[in-house]
Amino acid sequence: MANRPMSSIFMQDSISGSLVGDLVTGAGPVIQECFDLAALGRTLPDRHFAANGRHYQVTFHAAADRNGDVSEILLVVLDVTRRVQVEHLLRESRRRLIATARRDHLTGLLNRRGLDNVLHRELRRSRRVGKSLSLVAIDIDWFKHYNDSLGHPQGDACLYSVAQTLIGCLRRAGDEACRYGGEEFLLVLPDADIGGAATVAANCQRAIDELDIAHPSSPFGRVTVSFGIAEAANGTEGALVALDTVALLAQADNALYRAKRNGRNRIEFAQGS
Repeated sequence: MANRPMSSIFMQDSISGSLVGDLVTGAGPVIQECFDLAALGRTLPDRHFAANGRHYQVTFHAAADRNGDVSEILLVVLDVTRRVQVEHLLRESRRRLIATARRDHLTGLLNRRGLDNVLHRELRRSRRVGKSLSLVAIDIDWFKHYNDSLGHPQGDACLYSVAQTLIGCLRRAGDEACRYGGEEFLLVLPDADIGGAATVAANCQRAIDELDIAHPSSPFGRVTVSFGIAEAANGTEGALVALDTVALLAQADNALYRAKRNGRNRIEFAQGS
């Protein structure tokens, strides 16, 4: 209960006997606001506060004297710690669910849904700040033969190793790797021109060579990868970001196809890059 000269309020547990000012931030103005609202016949808003690791909800109720004037404000305090904890768990579960839905279950890389979100966002940002964005398409050479000859468990192990190697070659916070489908991967490289993307691709190629994963069906005798690189350069024009996304993916994919056609285990660039 709070009179105009503020008094202590009675509660259970460790906050019993505490002053209003100890529990409600800015208690003086809050209580005065309650008196003012009550005098106008208005509803008194609830407040929330935390004390000693617990969460509380406070409801205010006006009490009138014999003349009908508001003389006191009653505070009813409800411990809502459990509710707050459950709400926090639900928010975290939803966040993890959304994150999981955007990740490939085998490699941990972004899946196609995750790629769509990242690529749309980064294309918008690159247009806004006037910087380049590069996309690197990657394909494991002769992977179907590898899978058929060594079995799917070995194929999955190969995919995982390549994925982790690609992640290890991305040194900047904004770079992202995606499993685009089957044995194909994509790297999204914000603020990177064609030269920077080529350096990243070369580093990836060298790192995968160093894995030295035996591939009996490959003329190289080991697992190798092919690369296709496309760049959305400064000032790229387009009516819709989605159209830019489709065009950039198509350019990188065409460059990748050319790398495979020209012997594989090589880096090719989108025409005009």
